[in-house]
Amino acid sequence: MTILMPIGGNENWKKPIVSREFVRRAGGDQADIVIFPQPSILKTTGADYVQFFLDCGARSARSLDFRTREESGADEFVDAVKSASGIFISGGTQMRLPATIGGTPLESAILEAYQRGVIIGGTSAGAAVMPKVMIAYGKGGPTPREGIAQFSPGLGLTNKIVFDQHFRQRDRLGRLLYLIAAHPGLLGVGIDENTAAIVEDENLITVIGTGAVTIVDGSEIEATNVAEIENGGAVAVSSVRVHVLTSGCSYEVVSRRAKISMPELEA
Repeated sequence: MTILMPIGGNENWKKPIVSREFVRRAGGDQADIVIFPQPSILKTTGADYVQFFLDCGARSARSLDFRTREESGADEFVDAVKSASGIFISGGTQMRLPATIGGTPLESAILEAYQRGVIIGGTSAGAAVMPKVMIAYGKGGPTPREGIAQFSPGLGLTNKIVFDQHFRQRDRLGRLLYLIAAHPGLLGVGIDENTAAIVEDENLITVIGTGAVTIVDGSEIEATNVAEIENGGAVAVSSVRVHVLTSGCSYEVVSRRAKISMPELEA
């Protein structure tokens, strides 16, 4: 089974429901976590996550602290990924990681780890960088507009889904609609802060956390003028399906069907 765990950013470290689920799926008290802090410009990011994951119950945690393509070629980093049971990518600027490891043995090691069942988690930029097509930069706003988002190659862990983060908090529905209008074959997944969309085998998406996950499905789009609009103009698109899912809800990518979890009522 392959597992991706993109997180919308701003996890609650005092009540780490989402992060503890990542550690649990990585092996719990047998989890060996490898951290990629490269998206962050803060020097303490890696060390902070090492301590955080140990506090969440992992057996071991190690930050791979390199900043250049030359440094990324060290055998010790590839070996660390090969022995990990969970890989985590920090927040920051998503372009930094593929620019540093794209096309290297280390990137290949991450893909191989994912394919053999190692859970890949990431928060904010670490979530955005997971797909083959990632949202690299963009603006907020509810209306899809020409140029509202810029796309770039990501790590290629999925070629079916695109993730956006800080979704409701930064009003990013417009840019996800723009992407899906431009390529209806992709599934848009917008993730709120302190919330994760756990993706199993590129099909079953399960929500955990205090916010919501917004699914933008363009498979039934009837018409759009996205290819004709210029100069930041508003884009028209018809027959987009949108689902808003909260903790416990799920979605099947293949069938394009959502399952809503109903809260238990007190007697």
